Amino acid sequence: MFSGFSAYPQPGALANAKVSAFGTDNTLCDDTEMKGGSVKFGSSNIVHPKARIRNEGGGAIVFGSNNIVEEGVLIVNRSAETLHIGSDNLFEVGSIFEGWGMGDGCVLEPRARVLPGASLGNNCVVGAQCSTWENEQLANDTVIYGGGDGLRRIQTARSREQAVVHAKHIEYLKDVLKRFHPQKAGITQSIGVVS
Repeated sequence: MFSGFSAYPQPGALANAKVSAFGTDNTLCDDTEMKGGSVKFGSSNIVHPKARIRNEGGGAIVFGSNNIVEEGVLIVNRSAETLHIGSDNLFEVGSIFEGWGMGDGCVLEPRARVLPGASLGNNCVVGAQCSTWENEQLANDTVIYGGGDGLRRIQTARSREQAVVHAKHIEYLKDVLKRFHPQKAGITQSIGVVS
């Protein structure tokens, strides 16, 4: 069972990441840790204070649009390959993502963990304190629940109401975080498609 960040090895010092935004209106709080190689963001992503995005293997990390990365989240790419994270995803407090890829509309609930080599299809949910297996490929709409038991089921497709709530969540966070937390400076901002 997942017991917190202390259970994971702390890698050596990494240089600050080269962060670029290939869209507009990203909210990247100053006291987030972005280390290693290249980290690219589409439009309207939110990265809370104390989130950690680490590129340890040399491959880029590329976010789509409208993702929310909350406090205490750890996202790690240990591969030389690019880690693609789709759009409209929510990484809740203390979740850990060490996988190879993520589709659109996924939720990692508090203290959920995606293990190395795993990937998530679209609209997947990893429940609170639940984990994937290493190298597991979750099909679209898979839900992992039940804590340490890691039960799995298929949910009905994401509803329009869920998408509306996610969009309102992003608008609220943009307002609050920009008012109360300094934003990262020196982000390369260009309009275009994330590659």
